[in-house]
Amino acid sequence: MLLAAIIGLGAGVFLLTAGYLFGVKRGYHAREKLRSQNLVHTEEFRHLQEQLSQRQNEQGESLRATIQQILAPLVQSEQLAFKLSDLKGRLGHHSDLTTLLDQIAEKGNFAAVLLSEEEGWPLAASSNTRDLERLGATASLLLLVADRMGRSGAPAPLALMVHDEANKVTLCRIFRVGDQRLSLIAVSASAQLTPTALDPALVKVDAVLSSEQTTA
Repeated sequence: MLLAAIIGLGAGVFLLTAGYLFGVKRGYHAREKLRSQNLVHTEEFRHLQEQLSQRQNEQGESLRATIQQILAPLVQSEQLAFKLSDLKGRLGHHSDLTTLLDQIAEKGNFAAVLLSEEEGWPLAASSNTRDLERLGATASLLLLVADRMGRSGAPAPLALMVHDEANKVTLCRIFRVGDQRLSLIAVSASAQLTPTALDPALVKVDAVLSSEQTTA
Protein backbone atom coordinates (compact mmCIF):
# COMPACT_ATOMS: atom_id res chain seq x y z
CA MET A 1 0.00 0.00 0.00
CA LEU A 2 2.77 2.40 0.92
CA LEU A 3 4.66 1.62 -2.26
CA ALA A 4 1.58 2.11 -4.35
CA ALA A 5 0.94 5.41 -2.64
CA ILE A 6 4.52 6.53 -3.24
CA ILE A 7 4.33 5.51 -6.91
CA GLY A 8 0.99 7.31 -7.30
CA LEU A 9 2.38 10.43 -5.64
CA GLY A 10 5.45 10.33 -7.87
CA ALA A 11 3.32 9.93 -10.95
CA GLY A 12 1.19 12.87 -9.90
CA VAL A 13 4.25 15.04 -9.30
CA PHE A 14 5.64 13.97 -12.69
CA LEU A 15 2.41 14.82 -14.39
CA LEU A 16 2.25 18.19 -12.66
CA THR A 17 5.86 18.91 -13.57
CA ALA A 18 5.34 17.81 -17.15
CA GLY A 19 2.21 19.95 -17.39
CA TYR A 20 4.04 22.93 -15.93
CA LEU A 21 6.96 22.51 -18.32
CA PHE A 22 4.57 22.13 -21.24
CA GLY A 23 2.76 25.28 -20.16
CA VAL A 24 6.05 27.13 -19.81
CA LYS A 25 7.10 26.00 -23.27
CA ARG A 26 3.78 27.05 -24.79
CA GLY A 27 3.98 30.38 -22.96
CA TYR A 28 7.50 30.92 -24.26
CA HIS A 29 6.44 30.24 -27.83
CA ALA A 30 3.40 32.49 -27.38
CA ARG A 31 5.58 35.30 -26.04
CA GLU A 32 8.05 34.86 -28.90
CA LYS A 33 5.17 35.02 -31.38
CA LEU A 34 3.81 38.16 -29.74
CA ARG A 35 7.31 39.68 -29.71
CA SER A 36 7.72 38.93 -33.42
CA GLN A 37 4.31 40.40 -34.16
CA ASN A 38 5.18 43.49 -32.12
CA LEU A 39 8.43 43.91 -34.07
CA VAL A 40 6.55 43.60 -37.36
CA HIS A 41 3.92 46.10 -36.24
CA THR A 42 6.61 48.47 -34.95
CA GLU A 43 8.44 48.30 -38.29
CA GLU A 44 5.21 48.86 -40.20
CA PHE A 45 4.34 51.82 -37.94
CA ARG A 46 7.82 53.30 -38.44
CA HIS A 47 7.49 52.87 -42.21
CA LEU A 48 4.08 54.56 -42.17
CA GLN A 49 5.53 57.43 -40.12
CA GLU A 50 8.34 57.86 -42.66
CA GLN A 51 5.85 57.85 -45.54
CA LEU A 52 3.65 60.39 -43.75
CA SER A 53 6.64 62.62 -42.98
CA GLN A 54 7.87 62.39 -46.58
CA ARG A 55 4.40 63.21 -47.90
CA GLN A 56 4.12 66.19 -45.55
CA ASN A 57 7.55 67.43 -46.69
CA GLU A 58 6.59 67.04 -50.33
CA GLN A 59 3.31 68.87 -49.75
CA GLY A 60 5.16 71.60 -47.85
CA GLU A 61 7.69 72.01 -50.68
CA SER A 62 4.89 72.06 -53.24
CA LEU A 63 3.00 74.67 -51.23
CA ARG A 64 6.10 76.85 -50.86
CA ALA A 65 6.82 76.56 -54.58
CA THR A 66 3.23 77.52 -55.40
CA ILE A 67 3.34 80.52 -53.06
CA GLN A 68 6.66 81.66 -54.53
CA GLN A 69 5.25 81.32 -58.04
CA ILE A 70 2.19 83.37 -57.12
CA LEU A 71 4.21 86.07 -55.35
CA ALA A 72 7.01 86.24 -57.93
CA PRO A 73 5.31 88.87 -60.15
CA LEU A 74 4.52 91.01 -57.09
CA VAL A 75 8.10 90.74 -55.83
CA GLN A 76 9.50 91.60 -59.26
CA SER A 77 7.10 94.54 -59.54
CA GLU A 78 8.18 95.88 -56.14
CA GLN A 79 11.85 95.45 -57.01
CA LEU A 80 11.39 97.28 -60.32
CA ALA A 81 9.47 100.10 -58.63
CA PHE A 82 12.27 100.50 -56.09
CA LYS A 83 14.93 100.63 -58.81
CA LEU A 84 13.03 103.11 -60.99
CA SER A 85 12.35 105.39 -58.04
CA ASP A 86 16.09 105.99 -57.64
CA LEU A 87 17.04 107.54 -60.99
CA LYS A 88 19.81 110.12 -61.25
CA GLY A 89 20.01 113.00 -63.67
CA ARG A 90 20.68 116.70 -64.02
CA LEU A 91 17.83 119.08 -64.62
CA GLY A 92 17.52 121.34 -67.63
CA HIS A 93 19.67 119.35 -70.05
CA HIS A 94 18.01 117.74 -73.06
CA SER A 95 20.93 115.34 -73.50
CA ASP A 96 20.27 114.14 -69.97
CA LEU A 97 16.99 112.59 -71.18
CA THR A 98 19.00 109.92 -72.99
CA THR A 99 21.01 109.26 -69.83
CA LEU A 100 17.79 109.04 -67.87
CA LEU A 101 16.23 106.60 -70.35
CA ASP A 102 19.45 104.58 -70.30
CA GLN A 103 19.06 104.24 -66.54
CA ILE A 104 15.46 103.14 -66.95
CA ALA A 105 16.51 100.55 -69.55
CA GLU A 106 19.35 99.26 -67.37
CA LYS A 107 17.43 99.06 -64.10
CA GLY A 108 14.31 97.62 -65.72
CA ASN A 109 16.27 95.31 -68.02
CA PHE A 110 14.36 96.76 -70.97
CA ALA A 111 15.40 96.13 -74.57
CA ALA A 112 14.34 99.68 -75.50
CA VAL A 113 12.91 102.80 -73.88
CA LEU A 114 11.37 105.63 -75.91
CA LEU A 115 9.94 109.00 -74.94
CA SER A 116 7.73 110.42 -77.67
CA GLU A 117 5.35 113.29 -78.35
CA GLU A 118 1.63 112.95 -78.88
CA GLU A 119 2.10 112.50 -82.63
CA GLY A 120 4.64 109.74 -82.03
CA TRP A 121 7.74 111.80 -82.81
CA PRO A 122 10.67 110.66 -80.61
CA LEU A 123 11.99 113.09 -78.01
CA ALA A 124 14.66 110.74 -76.68
CA ALA A 125 15.48 107.05 -76.62
CA SER A 126 17.77 104.77 -74.67
CA SER A 127 21.08 103.91 -76.30
CA ASN A 128 20.09 100.26 -76.78
CA THR A 129 16.94 101.13 -78.75
CA ARG A 130 16.84 99.59 -82.23
CA ASP A 131 14.35 100.24 -85.05
CA LEU A 132 13.39 103.63 -83.67
CA GLU A 133 10.91 104.36 -86.47
CA ARG A 134 8.91 101.21 -85.83
CA LEU A 135 8.80 101.89 -82.10
CA GLY A 136 7.71 105.48 -82.77
CA ALA A 137 4.94 104.21 -85.04
CA THR A 138 3.86 101.83 -82.29
CA ALA A 139 3.72 104.73 -79.84
CA SER A 140 1.59 106.79 -82.25
CA LEU A 141 -0.76 103.85 -82.85
CA LEU A 142 -1.19 103.15 -79.14
CA LEU A 143 -1.97 106.81 -78.48
CA LEU A 144 -4.59 106.66 -81.24
CA VAL A 145 -6.11 103.56 -79.63
CA ALA A 146 -6.17 105.35 -76.27
CA ASP A 147 -7.97 108.30 -77.85
CA ARG A 148 -10.64 106.07 -79.36
CA MET A 149 -11.13 104.22 -76.09
CA GLY A 150 -11.61 107.55 -74.32
CA ARG A 151 -14.35 108.82 -76.63
CA SER A 152 -17.92 109.54 -75.54
CA GLY A 153 -16.91 110.36 -72.00
CA ALA A 154 -15.33 106.97 -71.28
CA PRO A 155 -12.29 107.01 -68.98
CA ALA A 156 -9.15 107.43 -71.07
CA PRO A 157 -6.55 104.68 -70.56
CA LEU A 158 -3.26 105.69 -68.94
CA ALA A 159 -1.33 102.59 -70.01
CA LEU A 160 -1.52 100.06 -72.82
CA MET A 161 0.35 96.77 -73.14
CA VAL A 162 1.10 94.65 -76.21
CA HIS A 163 2.30 91.04 -75.93
CA ASP A 164 3.72 89.75 -79.21
CA GLU A 165 4.57 86.33 -80.63
CA ALA A 166 8.21 86.69 -79.57
CA ASN A 167 7.00 86.84 -75.93
CA LYS A 168 8.05 90.48 -75.69
CA VAL A 169 5.90 93.03 -73.92
CA THR A 170 5.61 96.65 -75.05
CA LEU A 171 4.31 98.93 -72.32
CA CYS A 172 3.08 102.41 -73.26
CA ARG A 173 2.55 104.79 -70.34
CA ILE A 174 0.67 107.98 -71.27
CA PHE A 175 1.21 111.06 -69.13
CA ARG A 176 1.27 114.86 -69.29
CA VAL A 177 3.91 117.47 -68.60
CA GLY A 178 2.14 120.81 -68.49
CA ASP A 179 -0.24 120.94 -71.46
CA GLN A 180 1.81 118.42 -73.48
CA ARG A 181 0.77 114.78 -73.71
CA LEU A 182 3.65 112.34 -73.93
CA SER A 183 4.19 108.60 -73.94
CA LEU A 184 6.96 106.58 -72.33
CA ILE A 185 7.42 103.19 -74.00
CA ALA A 186 9.45 100.27 -72.69
CA VAL A 187 10.05 96.96 -74.42
CA SER A 188 10.74 93.96 -72.20
CA ALA A 189 11.54 90.31 -72.85
CA SER A 190 9.57 89.45 -69.72
CA ALA A 191 5.82 88.95 -69.58
CA GLN A 192 5.74 90.05 -65.93
CA LEU A 193 5.28 93.78 -66.55
CA THR A 194 2.28 95.55 -65.06
CA PRO A 195 0.53 98.66 -66.45
CA THR A 196 1.99 100.77 -63.61
CA ALA A 197 5.56 99.47 -63.93
CA LEU A 198 6.90 102.77 -65.35
CA ASP A 199 5.07 105.04 -62.92
CA PRO A 200 8.01 105.51 -60.50
CA ALA A 201 10.16 106.82 -63.38
CA LEU A 202 7.61 109.45 -64.43
CA VAL A 203 8.51 111.75 -61.54
CA LYS A 204 12.09 112.12 -62.76
CA VAL A 205 11.10 112.39 -66.43
CA ASP A 206 8.59 115.08 -65.53
CA ALA A 207 11.20 116.96 -63.48
CA VAL A 208 13.76 116.90 -66.33
CA LEU A 209 11.22 118.03 -68.95
CA SER A 210 9.73 120.75 -66.74
CA SER A 211 13.17 122.09 -65.89
CA GLU A 212 14.11 122.03 -69.56
CA GLN A 213 11.01 124.00 -70.50
CA THR A 214 11.73 126.52 -67.74
CA THR A 215 15.33 126.90 -68.90
CA ALA A 216 14.22 127.33 -72.50
